[in-house]
Amino acid sequence: MKIKNIFFDMDGTIVESSKGIKNGFRYTFDKLGHAQLDDSILNTFIGPPLENTFMTLSHGDKAWAERAVATYRKYYENRGMREAKIYDGIIELLNVLRADDYRVYIATSKKDEVAKKMLDVLDLTDKFDGIFGSTTTENSKTLVLQKALLDTQSLPSNSSMVGDREHDIIGGFNNHVAKTIGVLWGFGNLAELSQAGATDIIQKPIDLLKVVKK
Repeated sequence: MKIKNIFFDMDGTIVESSKGIKNGFRYTFDKLGHAQLDDSILNTFIGPPLENTFMTLSHGDKAWAERAVATYRKYYENRGMREAKIYDGIIELLNVLRADDYRVYIATSKKDEVAKKMLDVLDLTDKFDGIFGSTTTENSKTLVLQKALLDTQSLPSNSSMVGDREHDIIGGFNNHVAKTIGVLWGFGNLAELSQAGATDIIQKPIDLLKVVKK
């Protein structure tokens, strides 16, 4: 069945947001007295839900993890989101997809209201037919995508999930979408996406057109 609905991850897929994200972690570590971590480690925190990352860093201390999430989000909402930029070729891709009658959506682990505000700041909101982020009860890519599919009445059999990390591919697989498409311009890599079971892996945004039209 031809792909009709395309769900995009946000960080590492639509926007290069590493500067604001890593600055958010550094700010949080300073505020809470946690040792600073190398960029190579911070890069692995881009994509997974914040709650999971801080719970791991706290070794299961839920109270500390909750303070860390709140501290990080305060920084990100005030400054971090404005340190992001749109990847080259993304706007052109979205314009072509919309012109070809594809339905395009955001499905991100970023907090719902933050994702919407960030897209407003970047003048991207009108490029999407819907924006779905995490909530207090839905903070994994699997649950966010599940809600997005239900709310948009999209059939998994004609839908695809596009993202740069294994969580995006696993989320798509768990929701039985027709294609799970990994991208190599973000924060993941070929080995991670292949191991997660991506049905397709692309090197630049325009390559998506060939994949969804197969």
